Amino acid sequence: MKSGARPFPVLVACSMLVAPPGALGQETVRRVSLAEALEAFAANSLALKIARSETAGLTGAARQSRAYFNPALSLGRDDLSHQDEKMWEETLLVLQQVEWPARTAARGRAATHTIGAATARLRADSISLAFEVREAYVRAWFAEETESVLRRTASVIQSVADDAEIRLAAGDISAYEARRLRLERVQVELELEEAGLIARDARRGLAVLIAPGSDVEEIGPSEGLEGVPAIITRETAMAVLPQRPDVEAAARELDAARAGVQVAQSYWVPDPTLGIGYRHHDDGFGGASFALDVSMPLFDRGVGTREEAAARSSAAAYRLDLRTEMAALDVLLASDRYASSRSRLETAAPGLQADGEALLVSATAAYAQNEMTLVELLDAASAFRSAQLSALALAAEAWVSYYDLLRAIGGAPEEER
Repeated sequence: MKSGARPFPVLVACSMLVAPPGALGQETVRRVSLAEALEAFAANSLALKIARSETAGLTGAARQSRAYFNPALSLGRDDLSHQDEKMWEETLLVLQQVEWPARTAARGRAATHTIGAATARLRADSISLAFEVREAYVRAWFAEETESVLRRTASVIQSVADDAEIRLAAGDISAYEARRLRLERVQVELELEEAGLIARDARRGLAVLIAPGSDVEEIGPSEGLEGVPAIITRETAMAVLPQRPDVEAAARELDAARAGVQVAQSYWVPDPTLGIGYRHHDDGFGGASFALDVSMPLFDRGVGTREEAAARSSAAAYRLDLRTEMAALDVLLASDRYASSRSRLETAAPGLQADGEALLVSATAAYAQNEMTLVELLDAASAFRSAQLSALALAAEAWVSYYDLLRAIGGAPEEER
């Protein structure tokens, strides 16, 4: 289970845009929306299939535990002889072990709560795994947008570099400026190449989550992250805390353990086995036959079983308290992180994007008119790159924090339910 979102690096060169035609080893990328990714996850996720299978196993075991005893059929024949006299006797009995009603009811309650706990655990696992898909989708978007920024920066630097060699030969720029440009060009090209590798790895990671075993090696987002996520206050998040599936599962496990204590406490009274049938004698006599079988609790009175059940119930109660505390801490942490990242996205990201774009455009135009030096243009390109990557990181962090908060409260966006 995830306890929180991983922070996004602000100025790390990572990307996920499809490389231009002819890129080394580039393969076709399948594009999906977030809703399509979640739908594919629900149908194909191996982790989710494992969780479903484990839940089915627990459910089957619980149902079996409340099954009533099967009747038994007994057929016997006695052949007796004394000197020259012979006789035989045949007996047909139907035997049924009879359980006391209180024990049957307690077993039924334990099984019902166990099944409910398993179902709640499956919901908790599903929510946690779906968050991993959403996080992978956001990270793929972040990487692709980052590569786009790096590619644009590289394009500006490469274009200027071609012109700089001519200007250096003509004496319009110094050798220092030319060397600075060459170093900057090599650096941005290395970053762009590394970004492409990171992009492919991220797309493959998303493919493993939503389409394992398929022929598709890379899956990328078909839509971007627009705007700001919805507001979820701390009060709202804490109010829905009891709805968390893992808390519900712990509560149902406690109910099952308490029912198990009632079952164990009834074991000191043995279950009788009743038999009814027909007995037939060779001399023609015959009639109904009855039997009663009751074990005598002389040596085994179920003391250890009762102690075990009591200990399990006590542990389940502590586990519920601990799960409730940890869930509250998880919600508080996710809520604080989301409030902070959302606020930074709202206040800083628009200005970073707009100012970075305006700075690069004006610097490029000024350099073309010989109103700006080469070093100043490189500084403007670097500032553009930093501003754009910071804005992208703020957006990605806010959206991942939003999805993480939804995971923490055990919910999902209305449009994705």
